[in-house]
Amino acid sequence: MKCESCNKRHATVHLTEINGNEKRERHLCEECAQSLNNPLVKMPTPADILSSLINQVAPEIGEMSKTTCPACGLSYLEFRSKGRLGCPMDYTAFKKGLVPLLEKMHGASQHIGKVPSRAGKELVVKNEVLQLRKELDKAVEKEDYEKAAKIRDRIFELSASEDKKDEGTVQQNG
Repeated sequence: MKCESCNKRHATVHLTEINGNEKRERHLCEECAQSLNNPLVKMPTPADILSSLINQVAPEIGEMSKTTCPACGLSYLEFRSKGRLGCPMDYTAFKKGLVPLLEKMHGASQHIGKVPSRAGKELVVKNEVLQLRKELDKAVEKEDYEKAAKIRDRIFELSASEDKKDEGTVQQNG
């Protein structure tokens, strides 16, 4: 279809105006559409389209896209495309983008998984207390105060048992 304005170039912009019950369509080439000086007709550049897509899909990518690691020179976009970090400094340099990514993938940004059996009961209790504190924060945020009180009591129980264990160790050594 040819441009309705210049009748020279192919029409790539299709405008539809609706006034009341009347519908009017215009088919223009890019140059003629630009000459209308209508902000709705502004042709986005490929960079505009890409940045818009990035910000819609993952806001932290748009924000972090210009960040690079000062130690190894890896950019955040390279990390996202390869899926691998380049050096230990990347964790600090990309923290703002890594934390939401880890929370999205694992549900937390700190490892609270299986504990080796030789690690001892103290580590298991510490991990349980950490998990309970997160649940407590969520319960308070949701204003579920009964659940929050039960979680708080469980945290006190675990902390008290740890304190008694520590006192017993001190008395044996003393």
